Amino acid sequence: MRKAGALICVIIMTVLLMAPAAFAAEDGDSAAAAKTDLEIVSSSPEDGATGVAVDNLSVKIRFNKDVYPKSDEIKAANAKQFKLVDSEGKKVPLKVYYSDKEEGLILAAADVYSGKNKNTIKGDVTYTLNVGRNFQAADGSTMGQKVTISMTTLNQGRSTAIYMILMVLMMVGMVFFTLRSTKKDEKKKKEERELKEGVNPYKEAKKSGKSVEEVVSKQNKKKAKKEEAIRRQKEAEAAIEAEIIEKIRKESNKRVSAPHAISSAGSSLKLKVVKDSGEKVSAEEVEAKAAAARKNNKGTTNPKNQTGKSRNKKKKGKKKK
Repeated sequence: MRKAGALICVIIMTVLLMAPAAFAAEDGDSAAAAKTDLEIVSSSPEDGATGVAVDNLSVKIRFNKDVYPKSDEIKAANAKQFKLVDSEGKKVPLKVYYSDKEEGLILAAADVYSGKNKNTIKGDVTYTLNVGRNFQAADGSTMGQKVTISMTTLNQGRSTAIYMILMVLMMVGMVFFTLRSTKKDEKKKKEERELKEGVNPYKEAKKSGKSVEEVVSKQNKKKAKKEEAIRRQKEAEAAIEAEIIEKIRKESNKRVSAPHAISSAGSSLKLKVVKDSGEKVSAEEVEAKAAAARKNNKGTTNPKNQTGKSRNKKKKGKKKK
């Protein structure tokens, strides 16, 4: 009985001693996982991209969390985690820039002016950007594994040749269409001149080998066709002009729903309406009324058609008397 109790006590003590170690191992695994959960979400250019510009060769990388360094030591350590090499393994100097506006964004740019000599980026060459496993985020987590981004630069010699070919084709096309348009204009002017001035049917018959009647008939048909085209064009222009005039007239005309009194607009003018009695007036009565009106106006102080000089002479004569 004592042996069984002792055995149970030993088992319990063993379990109690092993439990903290187990929990510590679990906590250690989670801590390790938290330290290596930094990942690259996207890059521009992407891995395997071609036709990358030679000028200002750079790679924009976006991470899944904030990577802005908290100290200059971390910033210097992170800069060592980036390495750019060409297809021959030659290292190209880099500069790493952090964005303080967009979280998790950095720019790794080739430093072509680093050192005494200029580091020329060549065309049609594959460059590889290596991001080390120890690149550190703001919370202390790291990549945990190395990431490479490869890109091939643009072949500028080939692009220049293609550009020159396209320029030559464009110039040839412009010359061709210009000559074609000029020939069409000359032909049109010639036809208009022939229709206006006429063509010598005998000369044209001798030149074409046709009879005079055929030449005259052809010219008459051509003239009639041209006149018909001109007539249709004039009719179309007249229709368009009439449509525009009608549209302007409709827009300028203002209509009211019903007649209104002048007082409704705020006017105080009073009008006296005299109705026509319908009585007929003879010519003698009209002449008599006109003579009476002339007689009444005869003694006015400002007679009609009297100039200033004549009025002054009359006044002087009265004063002498």
